[in-house]
Amino acid sequence: MNHFPNLHPRRQLLLAAASAGLVSLLPRPGRAALPYPSKPIKLVVGIAAGSTTDLLARVAARHLSDALGQSVVIENRPGAGGTLGVSSVATAAADGHTLLFVSSSLPTFPYFYSGLRFDPLKSFVYAGGLAQGGMVMLTRPDAPWQNLADLIAYAKSRPAEAVSYASAGVGSIAYLYSELFGHLTGLQFLHVPYQSSAAALADLLSGQVDFVFDGTTTALPQVQSGRTRALAYSDSRRTPFLPQVPTMQEAGAPEFSQRTWFGLAAPASTDAAIIEKISRAAQAFTASPTYQKELADAAHEPLTMTAAPFQQLIENDTSMWGDVIAKIRRA
Repeated sequence: MNHFPNLHPRRQLLLAAASAGLVSLLPRPGRAALPYPSKPIKLVVGIAAGSTTDLLARVAARHLSDALGQSVVIENRPGAGGTLGVSSVATAAADGHTLLFVSSSLPTFPYFYSGLRFDPLKSFVYAGGLAQGGMVMLTRPDAPWQNLADLIAYAKSRPAEAVSYASAGVGSIAYLYSELFGHLTGLQFLHVPYQSSAAALADLLSGQVDFVFDGTTTALPQVQSGRTRALAYSDSRRTPFLPQVPTMQEAGAPEFSQRTWFGLAAPASTDAAIIEKISRAAQAFTASPTYQKELADAAHEPLTMTAAPFQQLIENDTSMWGDVIAKIRRA
């Protein structure tokens, strides 16, 4: 149809072209950016259901869902020491609808696994912290030592590897803490690896190994029941859940100070506005009494940390573990 019947044909063509150009510049309803989040969010956990990490992730998922007004679904992707789930998020669409529940194990992965499809410092952008805790050094109740100083003295008076420790395998946090403890005290322990931390703890309870570093969630009931004896706590301050247990520094390893932490990450190219929205949501609920009560029930404390400081924490820990692991391997 000719919309300009009274104009010269050439002018009709020019006006028609101009009209078409204006129409093309107008926003089309189908192309409008949808508000975030526009669909359910998948929160990937690189460890099996039933673990402490999984428990903490499910607590966080419920609160993140309420804060963002969208369902947050946990997807457990265990395998390859936890790297399988991490890889799946690194290669996911960077739209904020696939997130990683990241733990303090992540900065250690490059030092134990070759051929990784991700780099902790380049493949992700970090949205903030959620929870923090530590590891309790447990020993069997019938052990000949009563405290950490006794264990150190006992090990120094015996041949190398006379004292054994359990872990969920090379590269696990319990393994790293045990090796770091040995390195700082000049001791060499016998490593007994297991398929899981639960199996490692079970053999400690049965007297098959001498000590294990275990998370506060699972260590707490074992200590309270008297089935194990707590020698020390890994962080530089005592845990409120076992206030009678000294820190490693207080008990005889003055240079030892480590904590565990958990937070949120997204693929590296995720829009900054999306990360900011997730970070604000996390800050809001980590400060809530309800969330803090649920964490306390799991013997953990909140980690209210915004995106930038959490990113710095990852960078610091990646560098720190690189130095520590290099020293352990040279010893």
